[in-house]
Amino acid sequence: MEPSEFYTMVRQQADLESVEEAEDASKPVLRTLGERLSAGAVDDLTSYLPEELAAELETDSEPESFGPEEFVARVAERVDVDEELAKRVTRATTDALAEAAPGSEYRDVRQQLPDEYGTLFQGAENAEERVS
Repeated sequence: MEPSEFYTMVRQQADLESVEEAEDASKPVLRTLGERLSAGAVDDLTSYLPEELAAELETDSEPESFGPEEFVARVAERVDVDEELAKRVTRATTDALAEAAPGSEYRDVRQQLPDEYGTLFQGAENAEERVS
């Protein structure tokens, strides 16, 4: 998936005004996800993404353990939006990731996160269907 396709998908699903706004919003989501996942999961996921997107996931630090509320709060702060918009952008970005990565890889990423992340990672159900 090309970055422009990814950002267009995020724009449409999050109901944003422009692709540029989607890019500015989805990059912090990827950065926050990279902070939460193990290095192995990040490496697996980035192998299916264009460099521009993969670079946002990569981090030199150990994975942090935080819940979905903190995830959304970090995204809201980084994008400078309210938490409701941060949730929409997070869902749209993770759905775009589900489309970009093979179902098994996306499912592996989703399994690293507690069930409470389910509302932010709705694309996991689609990933299941694509693997079957």
